[in-house]
Amino acid sequence: MKHARRNLMLLTLLSLSTASAQEKVTLRFTTWAGGDGLKLLQTLATEFTKKNPSINVEVESIPFASYDQKLTVQMAGGTSPDVGWVAERSAPAYMSSKSLVDLNPYIKSNSSMRISDYAPASMTLWKKGEGIYGLPFSFSPIFMYYNKDLFQKAGIPTPSELLAQKKWNYAAFEASAAAIKKAAPNAYGGTLLRLDPTNWAAGILAAMYSSGGDIFNKDLSSCTMNSAGTVQAFEMMQRMIKEGSAPKLGEQVTFASGNLGMYADQVSYSGQLSNVKFKWDIVPMPSGPKGQKTLLGQAGYAVFSGSKHQKEAIQFVAFLSSPAVMKRTAQFFPPPRRSILNSDAYLNSNPLIPAASLRQAVLKQVSGAKALIVPANWAQVNDVVVRNMDRIFRPSANVKDELNQVCNDINPLLR
Repeated sequence: MKHARRNLMLLTLLSLSTASAQEKVTLRFTTWAGGDGLKLLQTLATEFTKKNPSINVEVESIPFASYDQKLTVQMAGGTSPDVGWVAERSAPAYMSSKSLVDLNPYIKSNSSMRISDYAPASMTLWKKGEGIYGLPFSFSPIFMYYNKDLFQKAGIPTPSELLAQKKWNYAAFEASAAAIKKAAPNAYGGTLLRLDPTNWAAGILAAMYSSGGDIFNKDLSSCTMNSAGTVQAFEMMQRMIKEGSAPKLGEQVTFASGNLGMYADQVSYSGQLSNVKFKWDIVPMPSGPKGQKTLLGQAGYAVFSGSKHQKEAIQFVAFLSSPAVMKRTAQFFPPPRRSILNSDAYLNSNPLIPAASLRQAVLKQVSGAKALIVPANWAQVNDVVVRNMDRIFRPSANVKDELNQVCNDINPLLR
């Protein structure tokens, strides 16, 4: 009888243990973060699991260039991640295909989410009807990184000095790049283009906006890349590439290498500069004929409709979006929560960037920065631009004619 009872108890414990193991959930969290930013996300995932022992989080980093393509393939194959980053230019397509979970019911029932703390402009992109399909974590204007050592070698004023003199404009940017190339033949003066051509719509957009250009008209019904302002921005980059002060398309020259004088990007890029051997700083983007304007980069956390663990995925988004966690991610991603963005804590959050520089390049730019609003088929539109890049920047190209052709190819996609 005793043996029977003991066996029954063992079977019961084994059953409970098996049930407990079965209840353990593993979430896949996708991101394109790298460097110190990725390390922070991995730390946060571990902390979340400690607070929620039944939920494990695997952080999966995918290069930005192939991020949406890989997610789309996984979704189609039934292996969708549970939660992940979504870029502003990808959000319309994901919402149109109903690939994102509406977070609004959870937000309404969870007062700790404090959505009222978010800057209204940061939420516009993520709303559709009554639904909220993502929570932004990054509200970052594009600004200019510059290599102090290369400016010193060239013996010319730095962008910070030019800004103080109210002379920091695109003519000064181009002239500074040429001077750096002359003083340091093995380096390049600067660029507004990223290494990945599919992600071209960043620094050069700021130059387009400052010259009165854009990609689309207001209702996204027509391509405006052949407008005078856009042509002017592309012609500047064509000249710089032709003269050798900017890298050619495809050249793998990074700012972090120390061989690039100026480079346009966001705060998150600073995570790749923690071990560089040169001195650097940041400034707002230069001004153009239409004033000083820049691109407002956004990204958000979203739960994917294909997730088999949506409840747990929403819990993880709530954790990442909390004020306490956002204060920590703020060192790489300017926070959309106003209580954090407008605080001294934020200005002192990044150990690599002085508070005065963050105030100048981020806080003073963010209110006037322009978000990139795109149609749901942005990927197709972007493909048209990317496959024409080599033609546009050929030394002998007529940029106006090339951009006319780009618009001729894009317009049918907008109807």
